[in-house]
Amino acid sequence: MPTPYFLRSCQATFATPYTSKCSLRAPVKKNMQRKFFLFVQLAVVTLTILLFVSCVGMTGTTSNPGGGSTGGGGTGGGGTPPPGDTISGSLTWKGNVSRSGNYSSETKLTTTNVNATSFGKLGSFQMDGLPVAQPLYVTGLDMGTLGVHNIVIVATEHDSVYALDADNLPAGPLWVRHYLDATNNITPLPDSFGGRTTLGGEVGITGTPVIDSSTGALYFVTVLSNNGSAEQWLRALDIRDGTDFGPGSVKIQASVAGDGKGSVNGQIAFNPALQDQRAGLAFLNGSVIVPWGSFSDYGVYHGWIMAFDGGTLALQAVFNPTPQAQTVDDASGPSDHGGGGSIWQGGAAPAIDTAGNIYVNTADGSFNANQGGNNYGDTMLKLQFNGSAFQIVDTFTPFNQACINESDLEIGSVGVAVVPNSTMLISGSKEGRFYLVNSQAMGEYDSTGDNHITQEFMIGEHSCDAQTPGSGAAEGTGWNRLYGAPAFWNNNMYAQASSLPLKQYQLQNGTFNATPVAQSPTASGLRGGNSVVSSNGTQNGVVWTYEKSASGRGILHAYDAMSVSTELWNSGMNANRDQLGTGIGFMAPVVMNGKVYVSYDFSIAAYGLLQ
Repeated sequence: MPTPYFLRSCQATFATPYTSKCSLRAPVKKNMQRKFFLFVQLAVVTLTILLFVSCVGMTGTTSNPGGGSTGGGGTGGGGTPPPGDTISGSLTWKGNVSRSGNYSSETKLTTTNVNATSFGKLGSFQMDGLPVAQPLYVTGLDMGTLGVHNIVIVATEHDSVYALDADNLPAGPLWVRHYLDATNNITPLPDSFGGRTTLGGEVGITGTPVIDSSTGALYFVTVLSNNGSAEQWLRALDIRDGTDFGPGSVKIQASVAGDGKGSVNGQIAFNPALQDQRAGLAFLNGSVIVPWGSFSDYGVYHGWIMAFDGGTLALQAVFNPTPQAQTVDDASGPSDHGGGGSIWQGGAAPAIDTAGNIYVNTADGSFNANQGGNNYGDTMLKLQFNGSAFQIVDTFTPFNQACINESDLEIGSVGVAVVPNSTMLISGSKEGRFYLVNSQAMGEYDSTGDNHITQEFMIGEHSCDAQTPGSGAAEGTGWNRLYGAPAFWNNNMYAQASSLPLKQYQLQNGTFNATPVAQSPTASGLRGGNSVVSSNGTQNGVVWTYEKSASGRGILHAYDAMSVSTELWNSGMNANRDQLGTGIGFMAPVVMNGKVYVSYDFSIAAYGLLQ
């Protein structure tokens, strides 16, 4: 009997409109009776047609520049895989939606064996672009013919996504997906917007992706130039093989009603050339939540949050925190008087509490909510998403909003972290000020002081309210800016402002002692230090902090979480073996299964026990 035809691959191409190639493998056996052979041929042709139609139907949108090519184990077409076992690992920025930075099931790394003798660099892998987004980690993933692997997923500014064996980075990718195609003028978007960025000359995938644990779908945004025009696309891949998940891609196009900066006929349109998808993505009840900020405050920009259906990628809701024209404003830049309010948070993803409320901080921008307006620059927002719209539930705006807005000491450089098993929110600002806010009564705005929140105090050494507004941006080594989000573990909070040591604060009777109980032996560079904590419950806590040092080199530090004055190890102690290259601003370490993963230069490195 003839060997049946079967579909070998459904390979994506770069053509526009986006197409697929389905390859068939021919039969190899003959010598059957002619009548029976003709019958089988008819059946095979019918089956082949059905399979081919099915394959074409899975390629997604009909116009998809940069649809993607694959390498390694990937095949480039694909559709929605059947539901499988729940996927586990570090599937989002800082490992979970609280953003508190807890890796609390770590049994291999201890305060005893993390030292320069027993712990060090295990391997690395170099990619095609700068890996600004935090890596993700998946435990024990069944990848079909590729076998079962612990994998690390890394995205680059060259619009590529790599899946690597987490236990053998130098072996190269299990699959890789590329979204650029120079032959069809799908090229990187240049990093030349007039502002300052740390994206290495080109803009591609910047915000940390997110994985849906129930399906294995990976979501992220690519920025690219299509024949000279800036475009942004939400992408969805199956982490098992790098093929498209569902439709695979949707072009970002949206607008909101408003008469603020950039409005035309009462609508403010999303501008893909000016909006930086810097903050991490989040996943909530089947929807992908995507925030946007600006490229170093350049041009007429706004903050944006959009929600997309995780299965169809259909746009569900759009939110803009500064949609209203504002005659009187604190500053007079291109996006003032009804604009600004970036949601970038030093790379932090939106925090989500157990009730599904979303928390974000907006950056420098127009503010008139205290006068009944709709502008929320420099504000912590509590949002609810009902499936078709975002609603503001509560807010907190610092009392010195005018000063921090004008001086670029925004609250928006820091994300929000939800303290586990409580209603407490912790955050901070470029000013170097720490905030403890009750999520049930956030305090809104009081010009006389932050009198309606639980607590605030300075981690930095210079406060904006002591200077006269009008002096311009306050930056450099004299200002102790906070970025990312503080880490919290075992009633301790850890935060490292720029040019200062890592400081440890202890929670006592519902508030933090404003005097640090410990601090690290050395200070950080101008981007501060982004921290997470690995532990086995409340035991063997290790604070891992990544900094881009004053020299530009990336340095990974490990401290005893009970007292960060004890540095257990850093990547410079045995430099020949462990040191990193040029650091990545705001990078957060990932700690899983006895290994720590960080990015630098165009590479990712794994650290762990040497024997």
